Amino acid sequence: MPYKPYFILFFLVNLFLGIRYGHAQADWKIFSPENQPYEVFAPGEMKYGEKNLLTDVGEIKVVTYMHEGAKSDPNFIYLINYVDYPEGTFHPDSTELIDDLFKISIKTNLNDLKGELVYSTSANYGVYPGMLYRATYNKGNAIIKSKMFLIGDRFYALQVYTLSEKSLNPEMDRFLDSFKAKLKN
Repeated sequence: MPYKPYFILFFLVNLFLGIRYGHAQADWKIFSPENQPYEVFAPGEMKYGEKNLLTDVGEIKVVTYMHEGAKSDPNFIYLINYVDYPEGTFHPDSTELIDDLFKISIKTNLNDLKGELVYSTSANYGVYPGMLYRATYNKGNAIIKSKMFLIGDRFYALQVYTLSEKSLNPEMDRFLDSFKAKLKN
């Protein structure tokens, strides 16, 4: 009995989807911590951590959520950091202060990694200021790509770490571009 054309088409479509959207992609889900005004599309469970830092504006708490990529994942770390600065620290007209926040954040990250900046560019989130940057570290063998946003007095930094040879993978941008703030109207 000959195969029906629609059966062959169904088989080919499922084969393509199985290859294109295999097991590694099935784990991606929306991550939205309880009582937090944001969400992001993440490749798996995000683990919580926090640290207090002493700064020029006093002690601040840095909250971190991290996912370590599986062996099959092209990226080995996905991070979300946020800091709540005291209310009124960043007036929307304080563009120089906000720009300094982004520049100092990049410089601190590069110093910690002993890395080199590849590029940085403005990447606003709607009306809120933002910055995108990419850097190399570990003698050029590893890459970090990051997006930062300042929404009110909360500073967000999303980061993805990978090896240089895997640095153009779509999962990197999938994570960074998925950030959504839940803004009050």
